Amino acid sequence: MAIRDFLLPLASYPKPASKAAIESVFRFVENFLPSDGQTGHQSRIAPRISALVYEIEIETGLYFEGAHMGEFLEREAGKSAVNAQQLVHSFEEIAARHTVMHRCRLERRTPYGMTRNLVESARLHHVTVQPLRKDTEDQFDLAEQLIFESGRPVLIFPEEPVRPLATAIQTVAVAWDGSRQAARAVADALPFLRRARTVRAFTATDDKPLSSAQAQQFVEYLAGFGIEAIHEDVKKTDQHSIGSFMEAYVASREVDLLVMGAYGHSRLREFILGGATRSMLASPPCWVLLSH
Repeated sequence: MAIRDFLLPLASYPKPASKAAIESVFRFVENFLPSDGQTGHQSRIAPRISALVYEIEIETGLYFEGAHMGEFLEREAGKSAVNAQQLVHSFEEIAARHTVMHRCRLERRTPYGMTRNLVESARLHHVTVQPLRKDTEDQFDLAEQLIFESGRPVLIFPEEPVRPLATAIQTVAVAWDGSRQAARAVADALPFLRRARTVRAFTATDDKPLSSAQAQQFVEYLAGFGIEAIHEDVKKTDQHSIGSFMEAYVASREVDLLVMGAYGHSRLREFILGGATRSMLASPPCWVLLSH
């Protein structure tokens, strides 16, 4: 199945996404433009970026209450409106420099209304692309809701990357532990895996070790889709948290895209994230495709 539609949410408040982040998405999606040599109906499907720009309504009592609350709300609402218009302008300006199909819609929502609207919209797109700034709670929460409630994969990336983001996906790494979540992530990632030059599957031997037979079965499964992959067992060691382990693996193998299942345990309708999932949302080391 080809990836047809990339959903790009852009919130105007408290801090809008940078132009560089929007540019990164366009460069990434250009990888999926059909080439002249491709044949077949699926190969001819051109991808599209659908931007949802949210002008955030600043709610009474959301930040503080006091004598100057009215002035504060008016000032912040004005900032949100200006940022929203600038996001629309930036998106259209960047889109004009690329050959990717695109569309842009502006919505005015409360923070809660934005989350609900975005989750519903994500269900009608192949993948949602979410830029993340380090230690930004609102983006973290939004990505979490998308991953666990939309039923669709979420592609996250660092808005301010430590190393340059890949524009062409050459090497894809799959964090494979044989779980349901990992299987779902691999199924969602098949269009990415087919385009990669190198596919590496890895398992943390001191976390959820697999037998050699299980690892071979996974490699053979991918081969059935025409994907040549190698599997390797990697020792995490006590010196590494799961997050730093994943970051070290990505850096040492020059991974462009990391594919992994997202883990969470439902408790009173709230998710408590697994360590690897939380680490990736807090600081993604590259493009990361998460599925639950």
